[in-house]
Amino acid sequence: MLKNSDSLSFEDLGAIYRTEKKSPTVSAVRRDLYPAMAGLIMGLRIEYEKHLAADPDSIICEGANQRRKKAISMSKEIAELRMGKVASLALIGARGGQNTLDHLTPEEKEYYESVLDISRKHVGIIDRLTGKRKFETADIDPEPVIKKAAEPIKIKSDPVVEPVVEKAHAQMPAAEVPLNETSAEDPEEEPHGKEPEPEEEEMVVIRILEDLPPFSGPDRNYELSKEDIVRMPKAMAMALINREKAVIINPGP
Repeated sequence: MLKNSDSLSFEDLGAIYRTEKKSPTVSAVRRDLYPAMAGLIMGLRIEYEKHLAADPDSIICEGANQRRKKAISMSKEIAELRMGKVASLALIGARGGQNTLDHLTPEEKEYYESVLDISRKHVGIIDRLTGKRKFETADIDPEPVIKKAAEPIKIKSDPVVEPVVEKAHAQMPAAEVPLNETSAEDPEEEPHGKEPEPEEEEMVVIRILEDLPPFSGPDRNYELSKEDIVRMPKAMAMALINREKAVIINPGP
């Protein structure tokens, strides 16, 4: 694991992304994960803008742009994957389970505490609506309790007590009883609100017409020479073809 003082590389980000995709639980990461991801994205943006100013049509510029966009996509998905796992931990905690929070970053611990608090309030909603929690507000005002104390003492064992409870339930407004919208606040439903995962970019096969300087793509580095045959993202390939440095030999993916 990297120290907090170390910068996060594009390769480090890819490794974290693959681990989070495979692991059902929150994986161990550096404590400054989110600032580190933001720093990487800003660095890639500066690099892209430098190439954009020098030669916007170059393959190097297009490769830097592809890498920048992929870093943004992976960072957002890492955050959403971990958010879902942290929310699930909070739901377990609300039900009385014990959780280990050693793998959470400071930002995730704050999020965990917020979801845990809301979940603890929400988990007892059925008991509240069905009247299982009786006399919950009996001690709000001690004055009325003293005045009415004489009446319950006389009917303490009287079977009339049950009808009184049923009558109280019958007076409950009908709109309050059938609250089925618990899933709307269920933390496990939150991932449905995220943006769909971007589709894989179309790939094409091209033949290189002249030696090229090394450059970076979204998934690999390229060192291409004349007559090389290579498969790469279509956007990058078109940058070469438009500058007459390559020709397409397979228009399909």
